[in-house]
Amino acid sequence: MFELLRNSVYSNRVVTGMKEEEKMKQLLYKPQLLAGVSHEVRTQMNSIVAFSYLLNNSNFTEGEKREFSEQIITSCEQLIGLFENFFDTAILESGAAKEDTMETDAVRLFETLTSDFRVFMRKREKDHIVLIQEDNLPEKLMIRMDTSRTIRIMNNLFRNALGNTSSGFIKIGCTYSDEIITIYVKDSGQGFPISSHMLLSDNPEIQYSECQDTYSAMNLILARNLISTLGGKIRVENNDAGGTSVFVSLPVRECSGIEMITGTSSEKKIAI
Repeated sequence: MFELLRNSVYSNRVVTGMKEEEKMKQLLYKPQLLAGVSHEVRTQMNSIVAFSYLLNNSNFTEGEKREFSEQIITSCEQLIGLFENFFDTAILESGAAKEDTMETDAVRLFETLTSDFRVFMRKREKDHIVLIQEDNLPEKLMIRMDTSRTIRIMNNLFRNALGNTSSGFIKIGCTYSDEIITIYVKDSGQGFPISSHMLLSDNPEIQYSECQDTYSAMNLILARNLISTLGGKIRVENNDAGGTSVFVSLPVRECSGIEMITGTSSEKKIAI
């Protein structure tokens, strides 16, 4: 397992000196985190093998076989997400990753992400959770930002909220003022202690021993590292519903030649 991770990480970056080499080793030689990743990989692979075997058993109904197929897809998605988070974290800690900013319609980006989250919840049959979009952005907001990393941050925070919420709500919101865009994810779940420790700690891997879910832990570790790389700030709070509210503020730049409306819109728009 260690050789697979080490070789995969090295294939995604160029070693540029002993300093980066030491940073990479610091991640690869974290026994608790590495053991958790290894255990999660074996668990998901065993799930894929088992349900694939059951698909070929004629004693099961077509409905049951569809459920087996969905379980296989879910396990594959978990594996892909786990590896992506681990490798991206390794690359960030190596210092080899570079910022990739681009001109982005923040309003459309936010709406698209929220739509994707709704689809994801329907696929997971999360009908007992209400997703609420709180739109505090102006009608048009063109900014330069690292779009791909911002999307990863929002995806990881959303999935963490979804994993911690058995019923109730998840609120997704975004505000903009003075070249600072702030995204937030609020939920009515029970994940505040681990979420706050993993996102606010200078060494989140130390908190990993308290978290039994390797997939969620890697989501939060990567989100924290991405926010730090982008020069952003994190705030984690308990909310009135007894759940967790995570606020992430990221510096961005208004696109030149376009007249912008800074500050938030005077009227909040909410979609459920």
